[in-house]
Amino acid sequence: MTRVMMIGDEGKPFAGQEVSLGATVVEVPPLFVYAVVGYEDSTFGLHKFAEVVALSAPKQLSRTLTVAKKSSQTIEQFSGRAVAVRLLVCTQPFKTNFGMKSPDCLEVPLRGDVDSQIEFAKSVLGKEVPVSQVLKAGDYVDAIAVTKGKGWAGVVERMGVSLNPRKATKSRRHGGSIGGETQAKVFYTVPRAGQHGYHRRTDKNKRIISVSSKLGELKIPFHSYGPVQSEFVLVEGSLPGPAKRLVVLRKSISGRVREPKFKGYLA
Repeated sequence: MTRVMMIGDEGKPFAGQEVSLGATVVEVPPLFVYAVVGYEDSTFGLHKFAEVVALSAPKQLSRTLTVAKKSSQTIEQFSGRAVAVRLLVCTQPFKTNFGMKSPDCLEVPLRGDVDSQIEFAKSVLGKEVPVSQVLKAGDYVDAIAVTKGKGWAGVVERMGVSLNPRKATKSRRHGGSIGGETQAKVFYTVPRAGQHGYHRRTDKNKRIISVSSKLGELKIPFHSYGPVQSEFVLVEGSLPGPAKRLVVLRKSISGRVREPKFKGYLA
């Protein structure tokens, strides 16, 4: 994370004034589109009937999946049969500084009617898609990530329940009643000890302050990460998870857009 200077636009009392806000720098190497998938309707929902693979995939992709050396199908076969077209993309962490080589693979849906989806899929198959082609400053995104793992934790730390009175029998940090004698079960609503952190979470409506590749503005390397080498997204506030862990950014379903008045970075 870092701090930035912005013109306050969240309302009083700092409306129109310069304020210091926390922000998260997310390095975003371009995604590589290695396949296009066509779906058709079936009795049980969408059914994949065709997959067109790019023959120019990065060599590191073989660390994650078996890369096809030829493809007998074409995207033109989707016309008249497909009801949805999706992209199979892979990340390129080897273009960053922290040394990870194995890419992560995702399936990305496309907007619009089927014909426009087919045309867009033709234009990007076997190519890189930079973040600046998808997101811009002012967009709101949902961040999907795995939170920091904290291991096994008691009920006070995990669920935030109150401590028992000082003169309570045995312990102050155990839970109280776990339910009635009947039914003979413990309901899921009762706070219990267990795994704390390392959960998949979606942080909604995070505003993008800037999409840039100007490395000169970020003069010092980030703690536990290093210098930023490719394009990055500056997101207002914090995001789930530690440094170097995958974060998926999708456009917010709320459709909100509000242009930020970004003034610059703080040292």
